[in-house]
Amino acid sequence: MKNWEGETKMARVVRCDGSRPYLIQVGGQNVAICACGLSKNKPYCDGTHKITRDEEAGKIYAYDEQRNRIVVQVTDENGNTVTLPAETVDE
Repeated sequence: MKNWEGETKMARVVRCDGSRPYLIQVGGQNVAICACGLSKNKPYCDGTHKITRDEEAGKIYAYDEQRNRIVVQVTDENGNTVTLPAETVDE
């Protein structure tokens, strides 16, 4: 993967656990903000979260540009499977 300067960089994994959009009011209108990370109209929801409804808990998924899904297995530098920690939020 190359960045905007043409340098090769590691891919960045972003955790998106939302299965429906965040609904907010702006100027008296309801606006749906993407929470799944898959919308092609970010930051707005385009309904793509619907394809995530049958994801299994504990599995990691990746989606390509055509929204095809694959199960991802994370390994360390020795090839050992790594379990990602649960997300925590510090307030």
